[in-house]
Amino acid sequence: VRGVIRHEGYLGLYRGLTPAIIGSAASWGGFFILYEEMKRQMLVRKKSRVLNQSLTMSGAIKEEYDLTKGMANINNASNTVQSMHKTPETQQPVKLGPKEHFTASCLAGACMVALTNPLWLIKTRLQLQNPHLQQQISQHPTTKAAQQLKPAYRGIFHAAYTIVQEEGILALYKGSIPALMLVSHGGIQFVTYEFLKGHFADFTNNGKGSSVNQRKESGGRSKGTIGERLIDSLGYLVMGAVSKFVASTTTYPLQVIKARLQQRSQVVELSEITGEIIVTNREYSGVLDCVGKIWRNEGIGGFFKGCVTNAIRVAPSAAITFVTYEFVLDMLTTEN
Repeated sequence: VRGVIRHEGYLGLYRGLTPAIIGSAASWGGFFILYEEMKRQMLVRKKSRVLNQSLTMSGAIKEEYDLTKGMANINNASNTVQSMHKTPETQQPVKLGPKEHFTASCLAGACMVALTNPLWLIKTRLQLQNPHLQQQISQHPTTKAAQQLKPAYRGIFHAAYTIVQEEGILALYKGSIPALMLVSHGGIQFVTYEFLKGHFADFTNNGKGSSVNQRKESGGRSKGTIGERLIDSLGYLVMGAVSKFVASTTTYPLQVIKARLQQRSQVVELSEITGEIIVTNREYSGVLDCVGKIWRNEGIGGFFKGCVTNAIRVAPSAAITFVTYEFVLDMLTTEN
C-alpha cells in the first residue's frame, strides 16, 4: 500500500475501478438470475419425480381418475397437487440438496465466465500497470528499457482496442481455463451459504420466530417485527461473509494463476534488490507452464500471495451483496 501511494498517489488504489464495477454488476446480476432459474427448474423436476413415484407406489392413478367417464375426481386431484410438495415417506417439503445447489451454481458461473472474462482481464491489466513509472522511463528515450516500452492503457476502451491490436481478439479470453475452474468457487460459496441459511432459522427461536421461515412458508416477503428483520439482516451479513471467505481461500491458487495469465507480458516495476525501475517480460504459454514457474520460483507460498488482502476485500462485499440479494428477492416474491 505504501509503495502504491508513494509512486501513484491515493488514486492508484482505485486503478481498474470502472471495469471492476461493470464486471461485478454484470457477473453478480447474471449469476443470480441464472442460479435462481436453474434451482427452480431442478425443484420442479424433483417434485415431479417424487409425485410420479408416489402415484406409482400407491396406485393413485387408478383411484383418482374415473377412466370410464374420462373425468378426474376433483377432490383427489387437489390432494395430488398438494402432495407434489411433500415426499410420500416423510411428508416433508421437497428441497434441493447441496449437490443441486453446487451444480446450479457451477453452471451459472460457467455461463458468466464466457460473458465477462474480457472485463476481468482488462481490470487486471489496468490494476497492474504503473503509468508513473512508465512515464519516468520514457523521459530517457535512449535507454534500452525506454525503447522496449509499450504505451500504457489510457482507459477501458483503449485497453480493449490495444489488446486486440497487439495480441488478437482471443487475448481477451486469456485465463478463461482457470476462470472456468473457478466456477467451483461459486459452487463452494453457495453450498456453504445455503447450508448456513438452512440452519439459521433453527438457530433463531427454534425456527418459529424468524422471518426466514415465514417467507419460506408464505412464499412472500417476511412480516416479522423490526427486531426479527434486524436479526435476519445480521444473519445474512455473517452468512455471506463466511461463505465467501471459505470459497475464496479454498480456490485462491486458481485466482493467482488466472491473474498471472491475464497480466500484460511486459511489466514495469521497481527492482526489489536495487530499487531501480526495470521492465520485466513474463510470458506464460499456458496453465501448466504458469503453475510450473510459480512453483519453481516462488514455492507453494506463491499460490497464496495476497490471500489475506483478498479475504479482507471480498468478505464485506459478499456480505452486503447477499443482504441486498435476499431483500430484492423478498420484494420480487411479494410482487409475484
